[in-house]
Amino acid sequence: MRLYMLTRRSLRNFDRYNLSGVFFLFSVYAPGVFIETLWNDDYGSLIDSRGIANHALRDARPTQAALLYSSFKFIKNPSDTWILRGLALLALLIVFLRVSQTIKASHNYNFGIISVAIAFCIPSIQMYIHWANTWSFLWASLIGLIAFDLWMTNSKSKKMFAVILLALALTIYPPAALFYFSVISVSNVINECKSAKLFSDAMRGLTLLLISGLVSIFLAFVTMQIVGVSPNDRVGLVTLFGIPEKVMWLLSRPLVIGLRPFTIDSPTPLFALITSIPVILILFFGVRRQSGQQKELFFVRTSVIVVPLLLTLTPIVITADNQIEFRLLSGYCWGTLAIATYFFLLGIQRYFASLKITTNLEKVGVFVTSGVLLVVAVFTVNLHYVQFFGSPYQQKTTFLNSRISLCVDEQFVEKVLIVPPKLPFPSYKRLGVFSMSTDLASPWVPKANVEVLLKERNLRIAVSYLEPRPSTIKVQKTQCVIDLEEFRQMLN
Repeated sequence: MRLYMLTRRSLRNFDRYNLSGVFFLFSVYAPGVFIETLWNDDYGSLIDSRGIANHALRDARPTQAALLYSSFKFIKNPSDTWILRGLALLALLIVFLRVSQTIKASHNYNFGIISVAIAFCIPSIQMYIHWANTWSFLWASLIGLIAFDLWMTNSKSKKMFAVILLALALTIYPPAALFYFSVISVSNVINECKSAKLFSDAMRGLTLLLISGLVSIFLAFVTMQIVGVSPNDRVGLVTLFGIPEKVMWLLSRPLVIGLRPFTIDSPTPLFALITSIPVILILFFGVRRQSGQQKELFFVRTSVIVVPLLLTLTPIVITADNQIEFRLLSGYCWGTLAIATYFFLLGIQRYFASLKITTNLEKVGVFVTSGVLLVVAVFTVNLHYVQFFGSPYQQKTTFLNSRISLCVDEQFVEKVLIVPPKLPFPSYKRLGVFSMSTDLASPWVPKANVEVLLKERNLRIAVSYLEPRPSTIKVQKTQCVIDLEEFRQMLN
């Protein structure tokens, strides 16, 4: 009877933590999902989904190309793009639940759930959810997780299916498809498994990647041959002479980003090092303590934890392009933060226990610490949304609509001419696309953006983007000019 009650209580706690995590993540991302916001390629997808799909195909992502084309054929208006962001959020919640299943054997399951949930609030994951064009990326992560689970079985048919599934995920978005490697590290750390198991899981995951990787490359290039397009330059592999530069770039950019959770700024090397120290120390002492508990060498355990995290970076390691974007680093950043948060919460628990205070006060201390971390996660996600998606979208849309109204309300317009600014749009000291003050800085956005706004007014008017900016602009009576220099000055 006692065993039955304990089992029943464990199941009840398990459900409670899972539901709490789902509710937390939904609450964090829902505002940016259901509020109308478009960014960058979203406009092109609404106007010319085939063109955006071809670009994805040239990046060796045929499945992503098909998904982009079909989904944006279904989405007709900007107000409907919440459906795609909603699909991304649904994928996140399923991935969270699947990851939570992998740590159910942990003696510190509650800390594990909190750590996993907080880690899903990093900028990399946010880009997957709040940008409609990347709605399928988290589904690639989910497919990769399912593929790895099937690969770990003894069934040959399931292993073959696993190869096909991971190949499919890789042709959606490789950095997201390799998310399962970070789950290998996180689940084994939280479950306090032996390093031998962690190493075995990683090697079996690598075998799956090698086989599925070859299949995905074959499928991608066969598809490009059939369609008649050539791959983009960034698909090329790194050369022997480019390896030293690649190593330095990896050490100074991607690896450091994972040690500075929630931040999007572009720091100086010294400041980046200083702000990485807290996470480095947490990981160091956490792994050292766990190594002692498992009676293993610190170096060995550190290596088997780090290697799977680094394997999530395989796509940017083997390609020649040194492009730093948060969406390329989702697995590595998520895994690093999840493990660091888990070790930190364990350390806080041990600290309060060492004070020899009452059990209730000890629980309050841990609860408050967890609450602070959750608040930081909520705050940063929504702050980044407002700064990068929400406010820029509203400001830009208001400007463009006002200029369109000045033309179409006073005269008959046959053509809209968009003139680039005299100087580049201002940028912020942030990393990757977060440095942009507006997506109009991308030359392919203004034309598609104006076309979307005209379409909302049921106006069929030709649009041209005059690049480079002409020294003089000759405007006919039936033409409307939108000078982006005015908008640039507004942003300064």
